[in-house]
Amino acid sequence: MKYFFSFIFMLISSFYFSQIQKEVDNGIFVNFPNSPTYKTVQNTSTLISKTENSLTMVIVQRNVIPDYSNYLIAEKKWSESERKKVADSFLDNVVKGKLDYTGNTGNVSEMKIGKYYGRLLSYSAINPSTGERNERYSVILFVRDKMLNFECCQLNNNSNFLAEKNKFLNSIKTK
Repeated sequence: MKYFFSFIFMLISSFYFSQIQKEVDNGIFVNFPNSPTYKTVQNTSTLISKTENSLTMVIVQRNVIPDYSNYLIAEKKWSESERKKVADSFLDNVVKGKLDYTGNTGNVSEMKIGKYYGRLLSYSAINPSTGERNERYSVILFVRDKMLNFECCQLNNNSNFLAEKNKFLNSIKTK
């Protein structure tokens, strides 16, 4: 009987904590809480997964650098500090636009995943389906000529949301 309960506990735990790993760009991976839906419209792809507690998504926006081939030629001549300055300018404008759009301020910090510069952002916004203000967390990466936005939106204010948010955002990896 003891082994039966241990087996059931392990089965439930593996189901509850299972994750679906997806490659969202060449060599960039994230774990979703369950299988995401995938859509592409023009230069933007989205992967979206929903649980009772959170909405997790990745938005990949392509061609964010105009005339990318000339940008690459120039970038090869730049120092690391010059590359960072360009990435910082791009990322700071993306964050400013996101916060202006939601009409509030947020907490922003610089980050880097692998060789890609990014921003970690937390803020609140109105959920259009409920009319309620809830918490949102984003990791925004500048990757070649793309912007990758890993977003986690609160649906229920409980510890399960925090666990799902942390698992999702902490699983972003490069290979």
